[in-house]
Amino acid sequence: DVDRGEDLGKMVLAPDIPIEIRVYEKAGAGMEWHIDDIIYRPEQIEVVLTVMENTSDCWTMWRPHDCPLALTTENNNESTHDKNAKKYDIRSAQTTPNSALILKAGGVEHKVSPLTSGKRTILKMAFARQGAAMSAGMEDHASQQQRTSRKRKNGKSHNNRGRRLTQQK
Repeated sequence: DVDRGEDLGKMVLAPDIPIEIRVYEKAGAGMEWHIDDIIYRPEQIEVVLTVMENTSDCWTMWRPHDCPLALTTENNNESTHDKNAKKYDIRSAQTTPNSALILKAGGVEHKVSPLTSGKRTILKMAFARQGAAMSAGMEDHASQQQRTSRKRKNGKSHNNRGRRLTQQK
């Protein structure tokens, strides 16, 4: 039985996840393949808003769960869709200023290709149902996110990602 949040309140900014400004401007800045951690039940919604101008050559890529590649069998050269295959169709898009990418945590695997030129500025935020419970074991994860964001506010970058500046109230 899945809790879809019908008994919970409206969507609000997640209280334990800081809003971040990320600036991708150094060659190689990007993000490897990942699935966003589920911090709340029901799952939070992650929003990436591209702000100002995006002159970068970065691409946002994702692997839809429901689109396995057509595979060729060795025996008869027939094309089949194997639901258990690890290879999936990769989709991609370049984000434009004032566009938003919206993902459900724990959902689709995604990445941002490494920057080779230009600059990309985004706001990253999360929304959760008002009254949503934090998932088991996520208290430490949320605290780590807040500590890491504060460090990045002081100009330190991490893991070849964009420079992060956290906006706090």
